[in-house]
Amino acid sequence: MTRPIVFLTDYGLDDEFVGVCHGVITRIAPDARVIDLAHGIPPQDVLRGALVLAAAAPYMPEDAVYLAVVDPGVGGARGAVAVATEAGALLVGPDNGLLSLAWQELGGPIKAVEISAPDRMLERVSATFHGRDVFAPAAAHLANVADLNDLGPDVDLSSLQHVHVPAPGIADGELTAVVTGVDRFGNLELNARPDDLAEAALGDAGSLTLRHAGGTAGIRVARTFEDVPPGDPALIEGSSGYLAVVVNMGSAARRLGLSAGSDLALTR
Repeated sequence: MTRPIVFLTDYGLDDEFVGVCHGVITRIAPDARVIDLAHGIPPQDVLRGALVLAAAAPYMPEDAVYLAVVDPGVGGARGAVAVATEAGALLVGPDNGLLSLAWQELGGPIKAVEISAPDRMLERVSATFHGRDVFAPAAAHLANVADLNDLGPDVDLSSLQHVHVPAPGIADGELTAVVTGVDRFGNLELNARPDDLAEAALGDAGSLTLRHAGGTAGIRVARTFEDVPPGDPALIEGSSGYLAVVVNMGSAARRLGLSAGSDLALTR
């Protein structure tokens, strides 16, 4: 019996990269089901990849092998790791923090190994495509229920790299936040949660002022898109549990001129 593979990258779908990785997986583990979680992570955006992977983890099969590749350091000094979690899932990818939010969601890491065994990688390893040559083969072997120790030597758990979601700024009557991601609808995910809004004494405000580098806008605190008229902005709790700035029937990113990394402030 094979384990399913949950596959996330910043490769996009315009090139052959995702399909080639699928081919490598299928040659090694033809019965493994591959769940294409996301391939539109912004290029080299490790934090965004980590957030998306962690947000999906509660809804994935419990025995999944997570194959995640957002790897600006490919071919360099960063490690290549496979990590076992308390929940039973396995994670494969670069040791650059990409996997860290997901393993926290899955109960924490209990064992990690370096992917270095020649018989668990392709014969020729490119310096620029470890997704194909290192990570996809390793994930496929794990999907075939290979032992984690077969991939290589142990890695000290304390040495694994982490990413950290920046904390919002909370003051009485003001919440400052940063946009951590923009989805294809133009919704702006923030690094703040509803509890942060409440701590800033803004949770019961019907409407707020949103300040950013390009100006100010009025924004309503809402539960759904339809709570505001078409074309109006709203602040809602997104599906990931973080606050999001949205526009009903429109793009908040385009309307407000904001993108990932943009700073903003919410006040009464």
